[in-house]
Amino acid sequence: MCGVEQAAREVLAALVEAKKKADDAAAALLDLARGMDAGDRGCAGVLLEVAEVVGRSEQAAHGQLVQVLAQAERVGADRAGLGTWISAHLDVTPGKAQALTRCARQIGAVPELAGPLSSGRVGADTVRALARTAQAVAGTDRDAVTELTETLAISASKGVAAANRHVRVLEHTVDPGSAEEILARQRAKSYARVSEQEGGMCRVDVLLDPARSAILRAAIDLQTAACIRERQYDKTDPLPADVRSTEQINAQSIVRLAEVFLQASPEQRGVAFSPTSLYYALLTGSEEKNIAETLYGHLVPRSVVAPPDSATASVIHVQDGQPVLLDGERIDTTPTARLASPAQRTALAFRDRHCTHPGCDRPVSWSLHAHHRVPFSKGGPTVLKNLTLLCTQHHTLAHLP
Repeated sequence: MCGVEQAAREVLAALVEAKKKADDAAAALLDLARGMDAGDRGCAGVLLEVAEVVGRSEQAAHGQLVQVLAQAERVGADRAGLGTWISAHLDVTPGKAQALTRCARQIGAVPELAGPLSSGRVGADTVRALARTAQAVAGTDRDAVTELTETLAISASKGVAAANRHVRVLEHTVDPGSAEEILARQRAKSYARVSEQEGGMCRVDVLLDPARSAILRAAIDLQTAACIRERQYDKTDPLPADVRSTEQINAQSIVRLAEVFLQASPEQRGVAFSPTSLYYALLTGSEEKNIAETLYGHLVPRSVVAPPDSATASVIHVQDGQPVLLDGERIDTTPTARLASPAQRTALAFRDRHCTHPGCDRPVSWSLHAHHRVPFSKGGPTVLKNLTLLCTQHHTLAHLP
């Protein structure tokens, strides 16, 4: 064992002993905390001081870990890779292990950061902002220490959010084309997922890039602010009585945006073919008089169905499982017509809801075809009982000999 290794092991033993004493002290403080009376302001102040000490200690430990890992990689401590070792030994996900490895590589060995990283006043978020700063200026003519010092100063004086914004500006300044590249990557990661929950509720998860999210958020905020203003200042309430919190008002605002879209003309919507896409079915039968069925198969109170003259929704009357009326007008009017009418397509969308080929669930939004069960060429009438929805692929298959 060389002299440096022996000295390191002796210091490590002292560190382990000191850490044990600190852990014992923290456990003793927790025991005391559990015996404190609720509402005791003096004890509450002590607990906040304890939280600050523990938090500073954790931040100092994180900064020291980054520095130790940087030196460990420099001397080749693990042949399988530092990220793999971190994931296996420090109880973090592989993604966080790789992020910690990047921080160690980019700033862990910078001498000017040794003091701040060990001070306990630099948290993990600031460490990541510093690592991004180092990555942004790597290979450029900018002085890395100067840029790192500026990021650190902004984080200390204005907070991590301001530091992250500073780093984003720096990244775009160093590489002007990166803004478009980053936005393109973010668009590629964007999604909107709709999942049905128990009881007919629906969950919508949306992840958007900054540009498109700004449009959506501005529209939601504008509608929500208007509702809150009416409630607070005009003493009127345009919302249902059970919509109270800001989150609930946001949900109502999203629905309102959808209503405005559905009320718009096809030209305003910007789509060439946009029939009414919100349907309610009024079911026959004495036991079902007070309920309606939505396009997606959920039962709702009949009172929520829009009036017949509304531009928002169409109302379908269903008899024996078959749509017969659309907004009070008969659906099957011309059995000899070659193609399904708009009213028939609306009724098919409600009745079938997706491609009816066995095992296929492609939705109506895929512009499904109205297919004659008995071919029109062989006398099959163009009525709902003889029509079914098929996607392009399965419609083609249906006509093969």
